[in-house]
Amino acid sequence: MRVLITGSSGFIGNRTARYFCANGHEVIGWDRINIEAEYETVNVDLMNPEEIRSALKLFLPEAIIHCAGSADVGKSVVDPYMDFDGNVAITHNILFALHETGLKDTRFVFLSSAGVYGNPRSLPVTEDAPLNPMSPYAIHKVMCEELCRYFIDNYDMDVKIARIFSAYGAGLRKQIFWDMYQKYRKTGRLDMFGTGNETRDYIHVDDVVPALYLLAATRSSEVVFNVASGVETTIREATEMFAGIVGVPLENVAFNGMIREGDPLNWRADISKISALGYKPEIGMLDGLRGYVDWVNEQT
Repeated sequence: MRVLITGSSGFIGNRTARYFCANGHEVIGWDRINIEAEYETVNVDLMNPEEIRSALKLFLPEAIIHCAGSADVGKSVVDPYMDFDGNVAITHNILFALHETGLKDTRFVFLSSAGVYGNPRSLPVTEDAPLNPMSPYAIHKVMCEELCRYFIDNYDMDVKIARIFSAYGAGLRKQIFWDMYQKYRKTGRLDMFGTGNETRDYIHVDDVVPALYLLAATRSSEVVFNVASGVETTIREATEMFAGIVGVPLENVAFNGMIREGDPLNWRADISKISALGYKPEIGMLDGLRGYVDWVNEQT
């Protein structure tokens, strides 16, 4: 299978590209950054529809895993215009280019986010739960999903939507565990937002990638899939686990009670749909965090 990975130098994109290569597929990556890899990387301006059309005609992908995009809730609050371009505009451009070049049979896997659910009414949250985005980032993901549905309904395009929950792992230089490590190195403390009772469904990036592979390679009448571990972990539990790994005493772990704009309270996913395709998360939280800390230590 000829597979195109957008955002191929990114946290999820690079691992996805390497996974497809390892499974014998022909892979090309689109990104603004060229990296050394076992697959070809092409610099394509995703804000330029003509450039996208030309690049699609050269490769004629059978599947596209759309990993490119802005992925920072806090930055989307500060600069929603940037986030719109980095999510909605580029997704719009790729989908229209696929239609205009006649590649309607190309499977398009869009990386959405659990952020579209906001604060779910009940847990575990299923794919048919009401959407309640709480940040510009989440609003833009909903808009991208609506674009996907437009092309399914009007042009019978083959599109799958992966709502990824709290992904982490080696290579991620932002979000909660990266921030924890920076605080630990600077102060020897873990001073955190919230009460600690907020929950997340953490999923290691090496469990995300096989799920994306299944969505690209497996026939299913379903469109939207939660990609998660199905396990609910409190922020306090995750923080104390991290503290134990790096050696921060529990008396140096504190929560300020403040909820940041765009942060949901509780998440746990129903993963029965993706599990029906053969998906099974394999990396536990403790092992995943140990691996992440090992990686961060190598960066300093």
